[in-house]
Amino acid sequence: MRNSYPLCILLATAMLSVVTAVSLNAGDRFGPIKTDMSDAGCVRLDFLSIIESDIFDVVDTASGRADIASDGRYLVTLGEDVYLYDGIYLYSYSGVAGQVVIEPGDDNSSGSQVSFITRLDHFYRTSTVRGGEEYRLILKDGPVGELPDSMRVFLHPKEDRIAGLEYFDINEELNRIEITGQQLDSICGEDLFIPAFPDSVERVRLY
Repeated sequence: MRNSYPLCILLATAMLSVVTAVSLNAGDRFGPIKTDMSDAGCVRLDFLSIIESDIFDVVDTASGRADIASDGRYLVTLGEDVYLYDGIYLYSYSGVAGQVVIEPGDDNSSGSQVSFITRLDHFYRTSTVRGGEEYRLILKDGPVGELPDSMRVFLHPKEDRIAGLEYFDINEELNRIEITGQQLDSICGEDLFIPAFPDSVERVRLY
């Protein structure tokens, strides 16, 4: 009897360790979700961009869509504004102003607030707040373009995808991105990244 007692304790401890490990792995859906997005040739996201200002006591909401290619090109439409990066130039179009600004760009420029989502591990370190539900991300190497220094990421409770992001911008206003739909494909249509603005639009070239 004296010999069996330690063995029981050992077996119980081993079983508890296995169960705990399985539970933790089952709860951590974020890793595979990030991998699926980074491996996809094309990611399409439908989203709501919500900016909350405590100073002015207003909430600004705009619907948007982002098409993001694995080579860094992207097309982001946000309300009446469009951000297009074709691999060489960044086109920032304001529908209200009727103007498009064209400048040498990269995939960390304006519009990257959405496009970076396909490469989270490249830019951020991840820590778990609630496994399978909420995570905190910290920027790895200091300021990069317009990327936030830190953010909270929430996973969809039923679908294997990100449901939303929260972060504070340089004006200390809370930005929320609520992702309402996601589609992963092997390739993006090439016509997506060809500038197609109206002829009447004023073009400002910064190069």
